[in-house]
Amino acid sequence: MKASVYALGLAVALTASGCFSLSWAHNRRHVRKIIDQLVELHQDIDKVIFGLDPNPNE
Repeated sequence: MKASVYALGLAVALTASGCFSLSWAHNRRHVRKIIDQLVELHQDIDKVIFGLDPNPNE
């Protein structure tokens, strides 16, 4: 279930940006950036809402 939600989100993000290419290297840069931003969002939510500092064990 979780993987399918991520896949759907990725598909929407790629098509909504209008920057889908046949070059996987180009698309991978976009995917990596989206994943990095989601990780940063998660860390911001943990810090602001729950007062949690980053934990390298997680």
